[in-house]
Amino acid sequence: FSSRYMRGDAKYNPFFLHLILLICSVAIMVTTDNLWVLLISLCLSNFILVNLMIHKSKWKAAKASGVIAAKNYLLSGTFVSLAFMLLYFSTGQNSISSIVSQNNNPIIICIALFLIIMAAMAQSAIWPFHKWLISSLNSPTPVSAIMHAGLINGGGFLLVRFAPLYCKDKVSMSIIFIIGIISALIGTLWKLMQSDVKRMLACSTMGQMGFMFAQCGLGLFPLAIAHLCWHGMFKA
Repeated sequence: FSSRYMRGDAKYNPFFLHLILLICSVAIMVTTDNLWVLLISLCLSNFILVNLMIHKSKWKAAKASGVIAAKNYLLSGTFVSLAFMLLYFSTGQNSISSIVSQNNNPIIICIALFLIIMAAMAQSAIWPFHKWLISSLNSPTPVSAIMHAGLINGGGFLLVRFAPLYCKDKVSMSIIFIIGIISALIGTLWKLMQSDVKRMLACSTMGQMGFMFAQCGLGLFPLAIAHLCWHGMFKA
């Protein structure tokens, strides 16, 4: 679809180079067990996506959307960085599997988990971090597809990677569930009020991310991962 859609574009080859780099960075992000590799690959994926969003640099609307998305991703990256530093200094481990199997310094761990929730909300356009998603409609359609089908799922992925720690904290689980239900309701209701197809898809994605958060809040982390896969294939 992208090859046909972008045919004749002056930046045809750079577009696909960025697309390949984005897929590779996401693949590393979802397979690594190292905190810092995960952080770098997540930030790199967001950076490449923003570059794809402003592919038409002379189009002011697309550029403005890219700036909004960049600010949002910078906020998400900041939350993740702080959370990972707290987890590292609390456990002395770089391995995610080793960190989730420990239970040291519960107060610090709780703060880190809260920061990860905030990062996941910004990454997955959960209310009130949804504005960047609604404004991203000016990007080329292939970019919208890979964003709605792939990278926006990064928030749910972050929660699932640290699921064993969340399962020990009922307060965090309740917070995740409540904000998920709120986003699901807002996204679904807004979708019913739209007439533009892309805006309907954006609101639908916001609603689906909310449902995914609610599943995590209920402790249904395997179901949340399945939801991410189904949503990705449907939106693509």
